[in-house]
Amino acid sequence: MSRPTLLILSLGELGTSLLEAVARADLFDTIIVASRGRKKAQERANNAAIGAGLEGLFPNIRSEELDFNDPGFALKLRAISPDYIFTAPSLMPWWQTDNKGIELPFAAFTSLHLSLMSTLRAGMAQADCNAVWMGASYPDVINPVLNRTGFGPTCGIGNVQEPLPKIQSYVAAKLGCNAQDVKVQMVAQHAFEYHVLNAKAASELPPYLLRATVGDRDVTDIATEALYQPFDFPYDLHFNRVTASAGVQALRALTSDTPVDTHLPGIGTLIGGYPVRCCNGQFEITLPSAWSLDHAVTTNEASLPWDGISEVTSDGTIVYSDTTLAALHTLLGKAPDMLTPENAQTQAQALLSAISG
Repeated sequence: MSRPTLLILSLGELGTSLLEAVARADLFDTIIVASRGRKKAQERANNAAIGAGLEGLFPNIRSEELDFNDPGFALKLRAISPDYIFTAPSLMPWWQTDNKGIELPFAAFTSLHLSLMSTLRAGMAQADCNAVWMGASYPDVINPVLNRTGFGPTCGIGNVQEPLPKIQSYVAAKLGCNAQDVKVQMVAQHAFEYHVLNAKAASELPPYLLRATVGDRDVTDIATEALYQPFDFPYDLHFNRVTASAGVQALRALTSDTPVDTHLPGIGTLIGGYPVRCCNGQFEITLPSAWSLDHAVTTNEASLPWDGISEVTSDGTIVYSDTTLAALHTLLGKAPDMLTPENAQTQAQALLSAISG
């Protein structure tokens, strides 16, 4: 039986890290590497092919010239007809920006993601392909915004997934068991991991839900201790390798022909991340019996102010918090009240002019 095809459409640092990881994961017979420039795509494809080959794996990795700003994008995408599509476009990584000495909440950079993702989704909707779309550009918020305003990603990767190994390792060390035997179920939004994976011990955390077990034993108390432990962590280019591993974990679960438990952020219209059970390209949210879905959703929505967002309305409008508005006013001379797919490009250009001028 043939295995599925993966299209990696964004070749920034995260897309490249995912390519290198998935080429060694033995999940796909064909991996298509797409970029606006064919030469860049071919070079990245060849690099991954050599690395994977040295480790004994020889997936079919090929390159395509594919620009989602091009009028022929939808036709080309339809012709490629992938089973899975990974995208992570951004006009500039938040950690690479020069904020002119102004402390900007994460929400201030949201337009840098939403502007490109809005353009991309228009072409993907026109292509009308049935692929599982993994949108990795601030998926906890961007994905639900797109899905509340039309066509959008199936799910994201990262964020809720990434603190879990810290929890599993801590519990395992305390109990003298294998980390793989520590089962964790968590509901958390993007802001959460930056406080858990941090050199400073957390004194307060964004809202979350957590349950951990080892066999029949509830070890949530020990797992909660783990969250507050200091944990030196690099938020730079190296961080992309961690998120790529989260992507491989998600793809391994989604492509499995037997059910696999994992976590995913940016599911449909829902803010934040949730425990899920995946199989054959589909998944369902799997909450402990004590948690309702409404409780999980409101928990993640309550975490939004920690990113600098007051709310995301039912029609997909991002309303900035007062802190974000004040910071943007200082930087731009005026502050937009809200962000939508329609005004994202204008906001992104104003932000780029301010931080690169």
